[in-house]
Formats: sequence, C-alpha cells, structure tokens
Amino acid sequence: MKRQARTLLVVVAAFLLSLLMMNPASAADANPAPSGEVGVTGADHCNYPQWGPVCVNVNGGGLFVADVTASYPHGAPWLVCDKEFHVWGYYENGQQWHRNGRSQCGALRTWVTFSMNANMQNGSLVCADMKADNTWHGSGFACVHISR
Repeated sequence: MKRQARTLLVVVAAFLLSLLMMNPASAADANPAPSGEVGVTGADHCNYPQWGPVCVNVNGGGLFVADVTASYPHGAPWLVCDKEFHVWGYYENGQQWHRNGRSQCGALRTWVTFSMNANMQNGSLVCADMKADNTWHGSGFACVHISR
C-alpha cells in the first residue's frame, strides 16, 4: 500500500510540475496560431539571447489584443522575483504604446500581464523585453506579428 501511495504521489507531482511549466496560451489555445502570429485565440513567442530567455504572449484574435504577458521562463525550482519588463506595439491608428512593470515572485517562470483591450495596427508587432544586469537588451526581445 505504501509503495502504491508513493507512486501515485510521484505521478501527481510530475503532472503538477508539467502544468507549472506550460505557457499560459498553450493550455487555452484549442486552435493555436504559428509561433509569433496572432490567431483565433492568441499567440506566443520566445527569444533566447545570451543573457536569458524572454517571452511574449498575446491574448486576443486578429487585430484585437485583450492582454499582453511578458515572461521570463527561468526553469529554476526556486523563486525569482522583481524582474522588470517592457512591452510595446502600435494601436490601430498608428500611435505607439509602451507599458512597464515588475514581476511578482515565481518558481520556474515569472511574468507581468498588461491589460490592453484595443485593436492593434495591421502588420505591426507586439514585443517584450526584460531588464537584466541593469540593461535593456534591445536585440534580445520577443515579438508577435499582428494581422487580420
């Protein structure tokens, strides 16, 4: 009986760990778009520059963006806190927008979600960057393509 309980505990722990490691869009997208392109329910893209990964997730469809999540999937089982993120893009009228925020603590992944609820410019990009070692890494950001 103890052996069965221990086996069940290991299976449940592995399942929960796999859920934590999932990207938020991956679980919700029944019909996901190719990486980096907004589809019916959203899109996500990660970039892996030398200093570490940064990801952007866009929830919405077509030109409409409900929210944008910038994340750092560090993969460490300990907590990583207080990462600074910057996201930007273009509204449908061509005006550029910017949002900045700091993450809470997260094991395996830390992130900030920005509410948008707006249409974006057709053919534009929504991008995310993360500050590391007091520097924004302009060449290391991740973007998704917005189109009808």
